[in-house]
Amino acid sequence: MEKNAVFGELLYIGLVFEKGRCKRSGIWNSSYIKSLKIHIGLLIEIAKCMQKELSIEKDNYLLKTIYYEIKSDSILKNTYHFYGVIDGLDETNYLITVCKSKNEYKKIAEFIIRLLGDILSELDKGFRRDKEKICKLIFALHNLPRVYLSMEEPTLCLIGQRGINLDDALNYSKMSMDDEMIVCYKNYFA
Repeated sequence: MEKNAVFGELLYIGLVFEKGRCKRSGIWNSSYIKSLKIHIGLLIEIAKCMQKELSIEKDNYLLKTIYYEIKSDSILKNTYHFYGVIDGLDETNYLITVCKSKNEYKKIAEFIIRLLGDILSELDKGFRRDKEKICKLIFALHNLPRVYLSMEEPTLCLIGQRGINLDDALNYSKMSMDDEMIVCYKNYFA
């Protein structure tokens, strides 16, 4: 399987899930905040891996780690529908074997990491957290991983989502932001 297709799909599934469960108002209970922090942390690890050159051993190790963390989480295991076989793999069998696009979308990976990091920072503010801002960041994020998706590439979850080009991904992201956010992230839109 192709590295960016597999990890891009995992990012996309995770962000669409978070978009669906994000509430701009009301009470956020501590279990939701804890779950969101854990999930955002996993997504950051995936995005950071996508910035690096292909390392079959390291990339597959991260994939297995992410897989087992998701499977052990009562909420996330129902979100990611893995069709690929990971449980039976050992150190000599690898799912990720190629990286066709190398670091073609490095700017997107950097942007994803920045936005996810800003969500974690906002979550760490305790009662001063801005729920509206967190939701806007999640909405701005959710289409960015689609640059990595392709109907032709086999993946673990087989979502069959069409990819989009870089300009469309950035435009969709910008449409979910307010003016202050657009100014804050202007370097990514240039």
